[in-house]
Amino acid sequence: MKLVIFDLDQTLVDFTSIHNKAAQELFKQCFGVDARLTEIDFAGRSLAENFLELARLKNIPEDKIRQNSKVLLNSYETSFGKNIPPRASKYVLPGVKQLLEELLSIGHFVILYTGDSAEIVNQVFKASGLGKYFKFSVYGTEAKTRADMARLAVKRAERLTGRKFKGKDVVIIGDSIRDIECGKEINALTIAVATGFHSAEELQKLKPDYLFGNLKDYKQVLRAIG
Repeated sequence: MKLVIFDLDQTLVDFTSIHNKAAQELFKQCFGVDARLTEIDFAGRSLAENFLELARLKNIPEDKIRQNSKVLLNSYETSFGKNIPPRASKYVLPGVKQLLEELLSIGHFVILYTGDSAEIVNQVFKASGLGKYFKFSVYGTEAKTRADMARLAVKRAERLTGRKFKGKDVVIIGDSIRDIECGKEINALTIAVATGFHSAEELQKLKPDYLFGNLKDYKQVLRAIG
């Protein structure tokens, strides 16, 4: 059994357009400026980090973001939920469901870590039908860094399974350079997928153990995990 930790956005699903809409509505309503998530390097970061980065870009004082963080997150979640379609299978990236089904049939322990909040993940799972594949999720609201999120995920998995996951028994799969950095920090097996904001060239510079253009050839990804 391996502990397989997936990122969500642009690794398994692509709801970038919905995130952009939510960011636009939030910053227009709260600060009177036009802002989109894709104006910044959002990949592999928490919503809180991305709010701060957008604030810097738009010359909004950071203390306005920090002091109103809960209100801003709630507004973002409401906007995201309003704009996400009730059935969103077309937003699930190629090969994802097949890979997840194979991993579960083999007996690997599959979990999610993401910079999104629990409410955003619940909305994505409800619309996409992916929730059934994951034992649990770790959210960007629970830890300061991506590596801390991964460590928290490992601890929870060890408690639930009663076994230790060390080194390459832990697999990090994500689309950002920050997923690779996280995996290397905890000595995990790193699998990068070039379906997100960071190009294949940018990902390759960090020397992941494996790099795929996407997850469409899920059997090849499965061999890399195994």
